Amino acid sequence: MLPVSPQSRTRRGPDVPGELTVARADGTSSTLPVDMSLISETVSQVLEHRAGTPDRTVCAAWHRWLSGHVRLLAPIAVEQAPRWDDPQRMRLVEDTAAHAGRMLAAGLPADRHAAYVHLQELARECRGLLGLVLDQPGDGR
Repeated sequence: MLPVSPQSRTRRGPDVPGELTVARADGTSSTLPVDMSLISETVSQVLEHRAGTPDRTVCAAWHRWLSGHVRLLAPIAVEQAPRWDDPQRMRLVEDTAAHAGRMLAAGLPADRHAAYVHLQELARECRGLLGLVLDQPGDGR
């Protein structure tokens, strides 16, 4: 049985804006339609404690969801990182995005146990990218 996608809900998540203001490299900002609660729910669903290992079909569905989230978040995080004017933070963002990209390129392992471990790692990278995207200079975080 396939998991129920957080994307199947009919409205945005509670208390989370459906739009994200992104700091662009040229100093301007853009507003993008990004549902942060959807991404958080996907990550939580994958990382949720469960007895046993999900079957291959479930793992494949989760991989599709996380892949989309990572492909959305990584370029946003990398583009807005220079606004922090912090070389360490820039390296963190670049390393996180690069590692997530390598994980996506490797694809989902054939063995379902290895696939589940891969998904948990990808979910943690996705959560890290989400945090980097949400953390804005000067907002007190």
